[in-house]
Amino acid sequence: MSSDKTQAPSAAAYTNQVYPPNTPGYPQAQPAGFANYIVQPVPVTTITTVRTKPKSYLVPAIIVTLFCCLPLGIVGIVYSVDSSSKFDRGDDAGAASSARSARSWTIAGLVCGIVIICVNVVLRL
Repeated sequence: MSSDKTQAPSAAAYTNQVYPPNTPGYPQAQPAGFANYIVQPVPVTTITTVRTKPKSYLVPAIIVTLFCCLPLGIVGIVYSVDSSSKFDRGDDAGAASSARSARSWTIAGLVCGIVIICVNVVLRL
């Protein structure tokens, strides 16, 4: 087995190459009948909308569910998650409405839980 290795041409071989000024198929000048057009950039107006996410009351709803009133706390959690998902979809008014409902159900669960605990304490005395 003989190993014939070919050498790459030196850099000097590439510097002496001459390219023809008009290569067939690639016109150098612009064809007749065409004009030069200058395209200027068009100003772009961007509109930025500032959206504020309403408080979802998820943590208070979970605490009320665990320690006060399970049914009303679960309703508060459902409305809280609904508020977050509506905001992510772009429904700001629906998100605010669901957040208010979550707050109302959470407060109702807290009050109901406190009343039930107080009644149990008074009846056991």
